[in-house]
Amino acid sequence: MPVPLPDAFGLDPSPTLRRLQEEAPVVPARTVNGHDVWLVTRYADVKSVLSDPRFSRAEVVRPGRPHAAATAPRNNTLPAMDPPEHTRLRGLVTASFAHRRIERMREWVRQQAERCVDELVAAGAPADLQLHLATRLPLRVICELLGAPVADEPAIRGWTEVMYSLEPDTARAGNDAYDALLTYMAALVEEKERVLARPEAEPVDLLGELLRTSKDSDRISHDELVHFGVTMLVGGYETTANQIGAFVIDLLRRPARWEALRAEPDLVPDAVEELLRSNMLSETGQVRVALEDVELSGTLIRAGEGVMAHIGAANRDADVFTAPDEIDFRRAESTHLTFGHGIHYCLGAHLARVELQEALGVLLRRLPGLRLAVPAEDVVWRRSLLRGPQAVPVTWEVVRPGARDPRPAP
Repeated sequence: MPVPLPDAFGLDPSPTLRRLQEEAPVVPARTVNGHDVWLVTRYADVKSVLSDPRFSRAEVVRPGRPHAAATAPRNNTLPAMDPPEHTRLRGLVTASFAHRRIERMREWVRQQAERCVDELVAAGAPADLQLHLATRLPLRVICELLGAPVADEPAIRGWTEVMYSLEPDTARAGNDAYDALLTYMAALVEEKERVLARPEAEPVDLLGELLRTSKDSDRISHDELVHFGVTMLVGGYETTANQIGAFVIDLLRRPARWEALRAEPDLVPDAVEELLRSNMLSETGQVRVALEDVELSGTLIRAGEGVMAHIGAANRDADVFTAPDEIDFRRAESTHLTFGHGIHYCLGAHLARVELQEALGVLLRRLPGLRLAVPAEDVVWRRSLLRGPQAVPVTWEVVRPGARDPRPAP
């Protein structure tokens, strides 16, 4: 069975996933590069693969091991480490993503979202929300956090799009794009090293802080910092950009959902959690390699075999979530696995939440009459490791401050 599945990349999740989950939760599958893996779709099994130390991330970067995209993962990155290396590096960078620190960025993120909506409105309806808001907001945020020039946004966007391709014939281009990003980040790190070498200099961004505060005994090496910067740049941009676009489509395709948030904007944080659960960020899954024999749902995974944990399927497991295919902003179960589980839980999860909440909040306030300019079924989804719309054409009715909303109240 190929992964992505033949009926993937539709407006709604592949119906094959539900059938597999119910009838064959652990099945042989093949990645886009022709590697054999076990596809795992049940919530309990996916959670185990993500957290059980018998399933290794570091093994995935070894030659010949399976990986999900056309471009192979690299060494010296947090996502490709096992303890103790992972424990050391994660411990050094975790404080930079502390909840309180990210919350202090919220007002600035909101201001950036306002600027993006200004640009959307200035473009004139219909306009592409994916371009003007979904792409630009997270890219500006992560560039600010890392201290990367905003002028470099177009180049960064181009590199990341190639890196995440699922087309096997793009592997060379993807590797070249990855190398270009590493070269770019190395130059950025070296420039910060030169600036911080001055006695009076103080760090003003995450990379600078990591250079200044890491202790000699457990210092982040130059190579590790470069790879960490690329991981944050790519992961902090691509994931949130795709989610903003997908969330807006999901809200506008069922106008009652949009109207519910208009009526109760305090529901936005809960709505974000539910949309994180129900939207499939990837049509593949996170890959691990078994270090020893492990049994999942009655199937024996042999040591050395690859396992693909399908988080999108797990988030719609009927054994865990009541009416899993329905979107319920007041859902009691909030244990989705979108940000992973265990030691590899997404470092930037709270930053992503802040961006998603503020993006939706600004749209609801500024453009309450927002609607899709094309049928939702006509939206084209990128065939990429991270699922997202190519474009989100929207139109709107502008409600000026103090003016009455021309549409009936919900």
